[in-house]
Amino acid sequence: MACYEFDAPDVTLLPGPFRDNMVRDLDYLLEFDCDRLLAPFQTAAGLPTRAPSLGGWERMGLASHYTGHFLSAASLMHAQTGDARLAAKIDYLLQHLTACQRANGRDDPQFEGYCTGIPDSKAAFRQALAGQLDVGDPHALYSFTLNGMWSPWYTVHKIMAGLRDVYVHLRRAQALRILVDMARWAAQYPGRLTSAQMQTMLISEQGGMNEVLADVAALTGEPEYLRLAEQFNQRAQLDPLMRREDILNGLHSNQSIPRVIGLARQYALNGRADYRAGAEFFWENVARQRTYVFGGNGDHEDFFPIGDTWRHLTVGSAESCCTYNILKLTNHYFCWNATMEAADFFERGLVNHILGSQDPRTGMMTYYISMRPGHFKTFSTPWDSCWCCAGTGMENHARYSRGLYYHNGETLWINLYIASELRWKRTGLTIRQRTQFPNANTVRIEIAARRPVHATLRLRHPHWSTPSMDLRLNGRPIDPGRPGEYRDLAREWRDGDAIDIELRMPLRIERLRHHPSTFAILAGPTVLAATLGDALMSPPIPYARTNQYEWRKVPDPVTVPALATAGRPIEQWVRPDPLKPLLWHTHGAGHPADVTLVPFHQVAHERYAVYFDESAGPAPTGAQSA
Repeated sequence: MACYEFDAPDVTLLPGPFRDNMVRDLDYLLEFDCDRLLAPFQTAAGLPTRAPSLGGWERMGLASHYTGHFLSAASLMHAQTGDARLAAKIDYLLQHLTACQRANGRDDPQFEGYCTGIPDSKAAFRQALAGQLDVGDPHALYSFTLNGMWSPWYTVHKIMAGLRDVYVHLRRAQALRILVDMARWAAQYPGRLTSAQMQTMLISEQGGMNEVLADVAALTGEPEYLRLAEQFNQRAQLDPLMRREDILNGLHSNQSIPRVIGLARQYALNGRADYRAGAEFFWENVARQRTYVFGGNGDHEDFFPIGDTWRHLTVGSAESCCTYNILKLTNHYFCWNATMEAADFFERGLVNHILGSQDPRTGMMTYYISMRPGHFKTFSTPWDSCWCCAGTGMENHARYSRGLYYHNGETLWINLYIASELRWKRTGLTIRQRTQFPNANTVRIEIAARRPVHATLRLRHPHWSTPSMDLRLNGRPIDPGRPGEYRDLAREWRDGDAIDIELRMPLRIERLRHHPSTFAILAGPTVLAATLGDALMSPPIPYARTNQYEWRKVPDPVTVPALATAGRPIEQWVRPDPLKPLLWHTHGAGHPADVTLVPFHQVAHERYAVYFDESAGPAPTGAQSA
């Protein structure tokens, strides 16, 4: 059964762990100096600047991509909070971006509509428009350069996506005008290049150009932009996926996922079954075969062969951008199929990776989530990193209202138990979830209604909630259904109705399918990590500036414990702390020592291990009775 997402303003976060992250992100967005965001645009347009540009990648080839991320994050956050200060920043940016766009096209018709701050880009784009296309090795699996520019279409996409989000969430006509003019500028390329030249140009990473151009078609009602979106489909990767061929080994994950999102978005507009088939095959391949236990994928952003996960527990595991994008694709997949598998996958990535990708002290974001046992998380700095993942990180913590609820007619899917309020306009119902999930296992769902309304609430009964969750309607116990299925409650809902849920969060082990001696430990949906202290982590090492790779040089502790389970049930060798919730200890299993386990999303400033090697030796003496 198909279903649909709610509009962002229909869902508001209530107090809980996700809102805590959102508030830190809001504080960060409010600190931005918009003149610094505008500086690279003004430089490229030959206009005076009022402040220096941001640092890090904003002074390199991806200059101005951060402005696109900011526009997206600020508009999503405004939809959540209604904060007028964000609207003022957005309006200021639109005013000056319009001036930059006009200046770019004033003396050169080829740049009418152009609006980026990519350094030295005009000469390189002129060469591309003339068919002179240098993308490095044309036989490489992927490329980041086009005529010496670093992923220029990636930056163009981020700016266009930001303008789209401003129009969608704030209805600023000025944002749509800038966006449409940028789309017209982009249309020159398939208009003047041959099909072969266009495909050569698309070897370079282009973000989700094929998605945002489809969005322009939807927003304007002009089918020419849907044709343009299809011309930005990179056939060498997308055609095999539409034939259900696995061509992912060695491909750059954050280059591939946005292209597939574009395919999914085009399907929504053109109805082509092969587009949907390609997007579904890709999602199923990644979600089922190429995902770490916490929801991330890739090693230094590359997909690796199925079965090789254990070889890729490195400092470069799981770029945060890739999880951001695979969750966007999961939204499409769920709307088409409404499966528990997709809901479980979304929860896994959101609870463990995205929630854990923010520094609780500073509000800053991770790039990679290291899976090398004994390593640590590294966070950005506010103005001197500006990585891609810090940009998507701004958006991540403004997007927590997405993926919680879906609807079709009088049926409502409640997929994630996150403290929130849904205003279901079709029925007039307001649904409020009161919970501290994932840090607690109880959920209270309150119904507010002006009049009685018949509707079906489809409650997700997670597969991990075994034995069955406890379910009560207005204080009376009712059948909770079975784990791994939806429990439908169809009735006439009245003001003051309440549903109480107690989820079960038993400890369990998940072994790597192709290397079962390597495993992770979970409590319900939450991945647990062994905390290993902060030796050799003196600042500023965990806070990377320009180069997110610098922390690779930090040595690991000499010993990372292995765990000897000897086939025993996990309850015999992992026990909760008697005084501190969300804390567990191994007993008689660790070599050379037992470890303390905490939720991975709470780890920030210490070394950790998520995956463990199972000791080949017998359990320690007395372990069977420990």
